[in-house]
Amino acid sequence: MSPRNFQSKLEPDADQMLRHMEHLYGGDLDGCHEGKIELAWTNAKDGRLCNAAIFGTDQIEEMVERAVMENRVPGQNVYIGQALRKHDIPPFGRCKDEDFLSLTAFYVDLDDDGAAATACSIYRIRRCPPTAVVVTGRHPYERAQMHWRQETPERDAEVCRQMNKTLADALGGDRSVINPSRVMRLGGSIAWPHKPGRIVECTEFVLFDDDRPKIYYPGQLAKAFPLVNPGGSPSNAGSPIILPVVHSTVSLDIGSEFEGVTVEACLAAIRSGQQWHNNMVRLTGHWISRGFSDEEILTISMSLTLPGYTVDQTRLEVTKMIEGGRSKWNTPNPAHELAEASHGTLPLVPAFIEHLNIAMLPRRRWILGRFLIRGNLTINVAPPGVGKSIMSIEQAVAIVSGVEVTNQVVHEQTKVWIYNNEDDADELKRRLGAILQQWKIPIEDIEARLALNSGADRPLLAARTDRNGNVVRLPDVDACISHIREHGIGVFIVDPFVEVHEVSENSNEQIKAVAVMFREIAQKGNCAVLLIHHTNKPPQGSGDSHAGNMNTARGASALVGVARVVQTLFAMSSADARLTGTSDDERHLYVRLDDAKANLNLATNKAQWFKRTSIVIANSDEVGVLVPVDMEELSPGNSRDVADLHHAIIACLLAQISEVKITLNAAAKKLAWNGDKRFSMYRQTDTRGYKRVNQTLRDAVLAACRSNVTIISDDLSRGFTCNELESPLTLLRFENATSSTDTDLLASGPNDEEEDY
Repeated sequence: MSPRNFQSKLEPDADQMLRHMEHLYGGDLDGCHEGKIELAWTNAKDGRLCNAAIFGTDQIEEMVERAVMENRVPGQNVYIGQALRKHDIPPFGRCKDEDFLSLTAFYVDLDDDGAAATACSIYRIRRCPPTAVVVTGRHPYERAQMHWRQETPERDAEVCRQMNKTLADALGGDRSVINPSRVMRLGGSIAWPHKPGRIVECTEFVLFDDDRPKIYYPGQLAKAFPLVNPGGSPSNAGSPIILPVVHSTVSLDIGSEFEGVTVEACLAAIRSGQQWHNNMVRLTGHWISRGFSDEEILTISMSLTLPGYTVDQTRLEVTKMIEGGRSKWNTPNPAHELAEASHGTLPLVPAFIEHLNIAMLPRRRWILGRFLIRGNLTINVAPPGVGKSIMSIEQAVAIVSGVEVTNQVVHEQTKVWIYNNEDDADELKRRLGAILQQWKIPIEDIEARLALNSGADRPLLAARTDRNGNVVRLPDVDACISHIREHGIGVFIVDPFVEVHEVSENSNEQIKAVAVMFREIAQKGNCAVLLIHHTNKPPQGSGDSHAGNMNTARGASALVGVARVVQTLFAMSSADARLTGTSDDERHLYVRLDDAKANLNLATNKAQWFKRTSIVIANSDEVGVLVPVDMEELSPGNSRDVADLHHAIIACLLAQISEVKITLNAAAKKLAWNGDKRFSMYRQTDTRGYKRVNQTLRDAVLAACRSNVTIISDDLSRGFTCNELESPLTLLRFENATSSTDTDLLASGPNDEEEDY
C-alpha cells in the first residue's frame, strides 16, 4: 500500500522540529542573521524532492507550522536546509549551491546498516562527539544524521564541502551528502517510506545533557578529523576501515592479469559503488595470498558493505569468494584464525557499561499490538475448533492492509507469510475471502503482500530425530530464512506447530531445539514468528483456569519458555457468560483472547472478546470469521460507570414497584421484564416456561441498594434499602421529605471545580 493510501496514527512533533531548527539557527550567527532557511518537502505521489519555501531566521515558528502542515500529508517528507541561503533568493523553489551563505553546523549522514554504531565508536576515540543527532529511522536498522554546531558559521563553501567529506570518510557516512545546498531530514517529522524495506516512523531530534561541547570553535573539529588533502584522498587519521597492515600502493598478489591494480584502487572503487563484486573478489584473493584467515577477511569486509545491503549479505557473498579462492589456489584456512572464537561466537568477556545514551537505543519493533515483534517468537495457544486459524489469518490481513481487523494496533504494515500445514489451499482462500468481505478490504490491498501456503500441497518440516534421538535440523529452516530475507517478509505464521516437526512433543530438550530454530528464523529473518499451538488434550479443568495460562500448552513446557509472548484463545465459559450477561444459547459464539506471557511489556488481565459470525462468500459457501466485540460486564466494580448504573437501576425499580417490601429476586425479574434493553438481556426462561433472571442482574440490584442511591423529585427522596438478615433477601422501599440543602444540591448539580488536594 502506498503512503497516500495509509492513514497514519503518527503526528509530526512540532516541539522536536523547533529544537532542531533552534540548534542550527538559534543564538549568535556572527552577522549571518539576514540569511534564509530552506524548508523542502517531497511530492506525495512520486517522492521527488521538488517543493520548497524560504523563511528568515526570525520566522522559525512559522516554518515549524508549515513543516507540520506539509508533513501530515501521507508521502510528504520534510527537510531543512543545512546551510543558510543568501538573503536575496526567491521566496519559493529549491536552492542551488550558488545560493550558499554560511554553514552553522558540519554534518554526516549515516544511512547504512551499522554505520551509526560504528560512528559512535569512532567519535568517542577521537573525543569529538556531535552536538546533536537526528535519528532518521530505526527500521530495518538505525539511521542517523550527526551535527557539530560551530561557534562561528563557516562562509567558505569549499571548506564546508571538504569538512563534511572528511567526516563522511572518517565515520562511514554518505560521501554524496556534503554539498552546500544539501537539505536533510527534519527531526520530529514523519518519515514516509519510499525505499523498499522502510516503514512509516517518526524521526527524532536528540540533544545531550552530558559533558560534551555544546558548540565547537573554529579549527577544533579539524584537529580531530583532519581535512582531506588536495588530491581528495582522506588522511590515515580519517579512515573508518581497520585494514590489515598493507601499504596502500601494494599491487594485488593474485596473478599477472591484475598487475598494476592496487589495493587502494580497489578500495576506492568499492567505496564509490563501482563493480563492488569484482573488486571484492580481487581484494579477497589478495588477502588469501597474504595469509589472512577467513575470519580476518570477513571482519575487514564488513565495513565495505554496499549501500542498500546488509552486513549479513556481505558476509555471505565474501564467504563464497573465500571458498572459491581457497579452492582455486589450493590454499587452506591458516591455523592462526581467531583462537578464542568458538562455534562462530565472540569471546566471553564482561561487557561493562562505559557510555549509555538512552535516547539512542533502538525501540522495540512491534508490528501488531503487544503481540508480534520483530526478531522474536510469539505463540498462540488454543484448543481445537475455537478459531485459532481464522484468527491468525485476520491478524495477517490487518498487518498487510493496515486495517485493524482484530482491534490490535497495527504499528507497521509489512508482508506476511502464512504456512498452514493442516488445511488445503482452497479452504484457506475461503477464509481469506470471508475476512476481506467482512471488513470491505479490496483484494488489491493484499496482493503480493500476503503469502498463503498449504501443507496439503507441500508440507513444511523443520526438524526430525535420528535413530539415536538427536534432533536433526532440516533444510526447510534455512529455506524459510532465505525466502523471508529475499521478499522482505515481516511476519511468518506457522499453523500448527505440532505439524512442522517430527520430534517427541513431551521432550523438553527436543522441543527446545525446534523452538530455537524458529527463534533463529525470527532473528536472522528480522521478522516476527507466530506459532499456532494446541492445548493439552483433553483440557484439564474448566476454561476459566486455562484462559491466560501458558501452562495449558500441549507437550513440553520448553516451547513457551523460548517464546517472548504467549496468548491463549478459549471459548466463553459459563462463568464468563454470567459475568457478561450472555445466555447459554449464545455462549458458544464468543471466544476470548488473553495474555499468558509478556516478557517485553506488562501483561493485561483484561480479555479481548470476539464473536463468531457467518459470512456467505461469492461462491455461496458459508464461512466463519471472528469479529471483535465489547463485552460489558455489569458486576459491581466492573461497569464503566457504576454510579450511573446504580442510579438507572433504582429509577427503574421505583417506576415498576409500588410495594413497600419485595424480594431481591422478584425485583430483579421486574427489572428484566420492564422493556428496558439494558436489562432485558438478562431474562431467562426455564423448561417449564417460568421467568428466571440472570444472577448477574440480581447482584447488580443488590449493589445498587447497598450504594444508598436516592432519586429526588417533588421534595421527596425515594429509594430502596436491603434487609440482608431475611431469607430470601428483601428490598424495602422508602420515601422521605427532602431538606432545603438537598434541593439546593440537586439544583446546583455536581461541583466540577473541586479543589484538588
